[in-house]
Amino acid sequence: MKLLISGEGPRDLGTCNNAQSQCSDEAFNRGPMAVWLGRLWESLLSYNLLDTPEAVQFVSKTALAEQAKNSDKRMQPLRSKKQGAETGLYFNNAQQLGLMAKQLAADYAGPVMAVLFRDADGTASAPGQMWQAKWDSMVNGFRSVEFDFGVPMLPNPKSEAWLLCAGQKAQHSHAALENISGNDNSPNAAKDQWEAFMGAPQNAASEADWCANNPQDWSNLRTMPSFQAFYDRFHEVAQTILHPASRSFT
Repeated sequence: MKLLISGEGPRDLGTCNNAQSQCSDEAFNRGPMAVWLGRLWESLLSYNLLDTPEAVQFVSKTALAEQAKNSDKRMQPLRSKKQGAETGLYFNNAQQLGLMAKQLAADYAGPVMAVLFRDADGTASAPGQMWQAKWDSMVNGFRSVEFDFGVPMLPNPKSEAWLLCAGQKAQHSHAALENISGNDNSPNAAKDQWEAFMGAPQNAASEADWCANNPQDWSNLRTMPSFQAFYDRFHEVAQTILHPASRSFT
């Protein structure tokens, strides 16, 4: 079992520390969202993929863009009039990550889950239909290359809202957190609320350490529609990998 992941920066899935666009093991600085992925898989496997040599492979946005430039023109999506440039990028990223995951699965003859992290909206709180359009673009990007084990990780508006929810103790719906602004320059932005909750500015390392033990369970996070969508898709793919029922790995 291998995990191929791609995010936007050190404070979501992580980054390479060796000036490369792809890395694993000691060359990979795990971010908070990668820590959560490790915990989710650990609950199914009884071991943490992040601590297993070469089990987790990280790919940067730059590497995906470079692969897209080098791809066969026939693999490039035909953007419809209804598909904007922004959702097209989500499609392209998923398409390229799916291709890389298929190659990795073929090289080592085993299953690969590909997780593509993108914030839904970094400038303003995204309407539900815009989040859905971006989610659908990622799903369709994986589907366009016939890769069945792709998982979008698309916080609304951004990962700090998920982190803020993870710190809540009250057991009730926290869906309203999806309505706060993802623009770091806005009053009461998601990042500002998260750091106020923590009582100090945060960085990737401190957030990753915090996520190793928080939340205790996923119940509050699952009241956020964007996390529930990721959670459901993760488990759908994970169960298919663990119980393949005589199907192809790709």
